Amino acid sequence: MIKKIHVYDLDGTVISSSHRYRTVPGEMRIDLKHWRENDIPEQIAKDSLLPHAAQYKQDIMDPETLVVIATARACVKGDANWQFVEKRLGLPDFFIHRLGPNDVRKGAELKINGLLPIIASFPNAVVHFWEDNKDYLRDVSEAIGAIPHYVPSTQGY
Repeated sequence: MIKKIHVYDLDGTVISSSHRYRTVPGEMRIDLKHWRENDIPEQIAKDSLLPHAAQYKQDIMDPETLVVIATARACVKGDANWQFVEKRLGLPDFFIHRLGPNDVRKGAELKINGLLPIIASFPNAVVHFWEDNKDYLRDVSEAIGAIPHYVPSTQGY
């Protein structure tokens, strides 16, 4: 029986991809052009796990915890991003992500729309959400009724 739903962002929360990340000079937003140029297998392979990855790995082994990754990364089953998660973290019960480079939905919208039907299927479960972006953390937690957990990082804001 599922008692808990644990939702994890990836970048800056359980994975460090800071070598591929930068903000637009003078602005507090990701430089998507730079990110896309570095969203290649050779650079993805240099990503590393952060401390919350250990908790994530414990959660995927707990039969009472439903684990969800909700990320703004573009992933396609079998691509380098997917393979990194599968091999280094372990696949979650649900994997919410962009569907490719043309998927330009806002991150919070992407996460909320993906999470609401999952959470509705487990109405008695307590939901926790780990995120390094304060705006996403607030907006998503409020929309899905989750207990928010802020993870300070060099990639969030």
